Amino acid sequence: MRNALLRTKPVDRILEEASDTKAGGLKRVLTALDLTAIGVGAIIGAGIFVLTGTAARDAAGPAIMLSYVFAGFACILAALCYTEFATRLPISGSAYTYAYASVGELFAWIIGWDLILEYTIGSSTVAVGWTHYLSEFVRGLQGSVLGIPLHGEDWNTHLIQPLIAWPVAGHSVNLAAAILVGLLSTLLCLGIKESARFNAVMVIIKLVVVLFVIFAGAAWVKPAHWHPFFPFGVQGVFAGAALIFFAYIGFDAVSTAAEEVKNPQRDLPIGIIASLVICTILYVAVAAVITGMVPYQQIDAGAPLAAAFGSVGNVLAQKLIGLGGFVGLTTVVLILLMSQPRIYYSMARDGLMMPWFGKVHPRFRTPLNATVLTGAIAALMASLVPMSDLHHMVSIGTLFAFVVVSASVLIMRYKTEENPSLSIMTVLQLALGLAVFCFGLAHDFHQPVLCLGKSWRVIDPLLSPVAGLALIQLLIMGLGAGVAAQPLVRLFSWKATNLPSGFKCPAVPLVPILAMGLNLYMMVNLNIDAWIRLVVWLVLGLVLYAAYGQKHSKLNS
Repeated sequence: MRNALLRTKPVDRILEEASDTKAGGLKRVLTALDLTAIGVGAIIGAGIFVLTGTAARDAAGPAIMLSYVFAGFACILAALCYTEFATRLPISGSAYTYAYASVGELFAWIIGWDLILEYTIGSSTVAVGWTHYLSEFVRGLQGSVLGIPLHGEDWNTHLIQPLIAWPVAGHSVNLAAAILVGLLSTLLCLGIKESARFNAVMVIIKLVVVLFVIFAGAAWVKPAHWHPFFPFGVQGVFAGAALIFFAYIGFDAVSTAAEEVKNPQRDLPIGIIASLVICTILYVAVAAVITGMVPYQQIDAGAPLAAAFGSVGNVLAQKLIGLGGFVGLTTVVLILLMSQPRIYYSMARDGLMMPWFGKVHPRFRTPLNATVLTGAIAALMASLVPMSDLHHMVSIGTLFAFVVVSASVLIMRYKTEENPSLSIMTVLQLALGLAVFCFGLAHDFHQPVLCLGKSWRVIDPLLSPVAGLALIQLLIMGLGAGVAAQPLVRLFSWKATNLPSGFKCPAVPLVPILAMGLNLYMMVNLNIDAWIRLVVWLVLGLVLYAAYGQKHSKLNS
């Protein structure tokens, strides 16, 4: 197991596999504009159209604006780390491949397995949210077009609602979500360029609607609704950031398409950074408008934008928002379904998964088998599992991936041939110390729970007889700081490796360390159920790795 932990995939082999000369490989057709559209298409969706209401009402209040800024800043730090790897290793696989080249095979498997939480379950989550906006969109189809009467309310009642709650053996099955996943998976099987063109059209529609929300809603804003700005305290900003972090999943999906980019060294940094900056600005503006239009206690959790405009009697805006949510969530599902098969494809190429996952269609040049399987699993989960149970798993899976990529940049920059394991162990110790420190910082055992669901405060009954709970909190933070102190001193005293020309993460080791810390802080703000599910999922993945991946790894030869 120690060999599996430390053995890394040679960079020259990764670059060879990424070359265009490899027969039967993926097709390089994407440009910087395509990548930016992919990033915006994946990011803007659930954050604005679904989660803003829940986070503002239950976690942050008007300070949800700062939650988006904090989450966006953490994402940009992680994006700088992603971009360095994506330009150095322009190949499918994203964080999985980066970990394989720097940390080792076992951690690569763990992150590859974790990405299933982000992409497959993420697409299922958004597909469920899409059905609510489908219903709103159809209900808004009233009047007539070219003399043809439109009866949206009747269509919704007799067609859409039965598909959303299809009765099967006494249970409700969301058949509409499964149909969406099936149709988009079919499109992805037909080609990446075709999917990118479809996505670009949908993104334009979505941006028009979002800009309409900002400018039209500004006329209805009442500054009094922003007071108090911190109804849940400053801690509510971070609890809200952890909750709406799901809104930022997607920029890393750009890196999964690296093997299909014409000029990855130039186009990948543009696509990743531009999509994040655009979306963060739009998120903050929309959050300001919504919390200014409606008191945070009255914001609708299911469809916050449509309900906000409905409360001021703007029926036209309600219809447009229904269209924007319908189109916007469609692109998110598409990009997430595009990303996961490329993780399977990369893992199969390395021997960690069965060769069946690595088959590329000879005509369409897409990972057909992996795409079909991803679509089937996502459709099954979307039809059966409630969205509230899914999106917490997606958030913690995404944050974990960001921590690993940030750590991998540190390892890659400081690893030497003489002692390759030293940088790995140093960064792992740092991550452990930061995690313990963030846990103590995030949880004041005197206060009631801020996050949804079960809380870490389940240990309160054990601590209540003990005097000085604040002292215990300080001891936890001190323990974390003590564990992290030694690796911090090492990293700031070591000299980083000089890299060839191309995009480089700036201010190493500061930026990767900040990225690790901020993302770990948001992880510990998630509820304990999300952590339990993550641990169970990773343990299951380790069992599969021991049973198949370790024995069939191409590095064995």
